[in-house]
Amino acid sequence: MMRHHARMHHQLDGAEIVALCDIVPERFEAIKAVSSLVKEAACYERFEDMLAQEKLDFVFIATPHDCHAPQVIAALDAGIHVLLEKPIAISVAQAEAMIAARDRSGCTAALAYQRHGLGQFRWLRSQIQSGAFGELRAATCHLGQAWKTGTANTWRQIPAQSGGGMLHDSGSHMIDVAMWMTGRHPVRISAHIDNRDTPVDIQGYVAAVLDNGATLQINVIGDASMWHERHSYWFENTSVFIEDDVTRVFHRDGTRMVLDAWPAAETPLVNFVRALHGQTEIYAPLECGLHVQQVTEGAYRSHAQSGASVSF
Repeated sequence: MMRHHARMHHQLDGAEIVALCDIVPERFEAIKAVSSLVKEAACYERFEDMLAQEKLDFVFIATPHDCHAPQVIAALDAGIHVLLEKPIAISVAQAEAMIAARDRSGCTAALAYQRHGLGQFRWLRSQIQSGAFGELRAATCHLGQAWKTGTANTWRQIPAQSGGGMLHDSGSHMIDVAMWMTGRHPVRISAHIDNRDTPVDIQGYVAAVLDNGATLQINVIGDASMWHERHSYWFENTSVFIEDDVTRVFHRDGTRMVLDAWPAAETPLVNFVRALHGQTEIYAPLECGLHVQQVTEGAYRSHAQSGASVSF
């Protein structure tokens, strides 16, 4: 993930990358090879040493999920702002501790949920907030990818480090964007999960009743033959379907629209730097991650009870 973000660093204005940290030294050259902006950065193998020896304004953390809480809290307690890769942590208790650390430090902390910066999702959120489509009736979010093979023999399939499988990892995006766009939260959840002969969940189906009575379905397939993502929303007056970069809108009066041209996306890193300069607000605060963690843990509890409904 850091190599991916390093490729995007040319978009940054108002930030200098001064240090890198990784427990595998060979990775320093790999990340320096993709961006001239990190070639002179100091390299550390211990996160604690980097915090102690460098004068940092913020850190961008992309480590195994069980490392998130202690590293984020250490940075915040040192007066350093934090941008964090999803998911927020491996438990609701950890997520709450991170939010408490942010509040007592007075620092800014955010999650790298990139869909918050994509035009189609920002547009739909604005329409929902304006009430233009009427009350939400139902939503379905679907994600299929080759997660099982792509994460084989890595920490992502070790429950103690990852906190869960496809639903907790890539599925985190689906849960987050549904709640962020609609402003709604589940009051009941039932779930079915299949590990597909691995230590973590690979396929998952979550059915939720939201606080306005609408229904939400999350379907993740982690051993798919291809990447495929689809979001479907049914409102009182309108139906909206997002698939890849195309958004289709169907109004009850028969009018239809196809939207396939959007403003350039604002990446999580660009959004965070602009927010630190007072130019915008962060678009994915830690509370987004807490809500996702609550839903994910609810889904795991439901599955452990043979799909019984779990209330919030």
